[in-house]
Amino acid sequence: MTDQWKRPRVLVALAVLAVALIIMRAWASTQTSADANDQRLLPVSTSTPHAVDSFPQLTRHTGLVEPRRASTLAFEPEGRVARIEVREGDAVTQGQVLAVLDDRRLRASLKEVEGEIAATRASLDLARQEEERQRNLRRDGASTQRDVDRAEAERRRLEGQLQGLEGRRDRVQANLDDARLRAPFDGVVARRMVDQGDLVTTGTPAFRVLDPESLEARIGMPAGTAAAYSSGDRVSLRVGDQSLEGTVIERLPELDPARRTRTLRVALDAGAPVVPGQIAHLRHATEVSQSGHVLPESALTRARSGLWAVLVLEPDGEEAHRIRRVNVEWLYSHDGRVLVRGPLEAGMDVIDGGTHRVVPGQRVRIAEEGGDGD
Repeated sequence: MTDQWKRPRVLVALAVLAVALIIMRAWASTQTSADANDQRLLPVSTSTPHAVDSFPQLTRHTGLVEPRRASTLAFEPEGRVARIEVREGDAVTQGQVLAVLDDRRLRASLKEVEGEIAATRASLDLARQEEERQRNLRRDGASTQRDVDRAEAERRRLEGQLQGLEGRRDRVQANLDDARLRAPFDGVVARRMVDQGDLVTTGTPAFRVLDPESLEARIGMPAGTAAAYSSGDRVSLRVGDQSLEGTVIERLPELDPARRTRTLRVALDAGAPVVPGQIAHLRHATEVSQSGHVLPESALTRARSGLWAVLVLEPDGEEAHRIRRVNVEWLYSHDGRVLVRGPLEAGMDVIDGGTHRVVPGQRVRIAEEGGDGD
């Protein structure tokens, strides 16, 4: 009887033990699965919004690089171009001949007027002698005052005629000098607008010469912004991929009528690796009084109606967080940071990178600093 009762008890004990083992194994499996699920949560990096009352603002103002010395040269007399002495891109020195007109007619005119001057001077000498003789005769009573006046008038006429001829000679000589077009300063021939054999009239542009070693940037900006700069101020410019330094020369006294901006002339430092015609940018730093929260620019994504959105994390378990979308208004940006206005609070965790990999409602975990969220 005793053995009969012992067997069921042993069987019951073994069954209870088996059930306990099954329960413990199921619990351990559940814990392992939960731990594995937590480990499989996508790690994300986060930032905390900072509340501010002001924010730095940079405005970019644009202008052109221009030579400080540039001249468009033209022939004063008209004529036919006889010789071209330089080509585009040639370096020239002050006074160097660039082109020459055919001056044969001018030389002939000069000889003609010089001959008339010589003849007039001879006639004038005779007129002076005649005037002196008439005055002497008048003193001796052998001539009348009328004869004296007539001799004086002839002398005055010839003197005036001589002055007119000398003026003609100087004008012809000036035209002869101007028939040789010369460089007004040391520089480079930027453009040639005439060729040998061309017939040019007075004022026809022939060459453009500029000084490439003396460059300036002419930056247009609002009058209020330009007032912040004075002659002698050092400024930084951006031309292409080059960062340059320059010195403010002056603010032009009136607004550009087309753009309604005031021009700031900035002399570029010598040796600047730029050429005339390139676009220059000047970045003007100001501080705006505006309250809001500052976040990295990478934390923002586009939303509807011109707004932007950030992804905020809310706790959802021991290590897990659930993503919530919050719409904000982008106010200003500077150096990779953005000032936003919206329902944000200090201490919030905002996803600051890889926002394209997650969606609102998704469970994620915060990456350890320097860990798998990088």
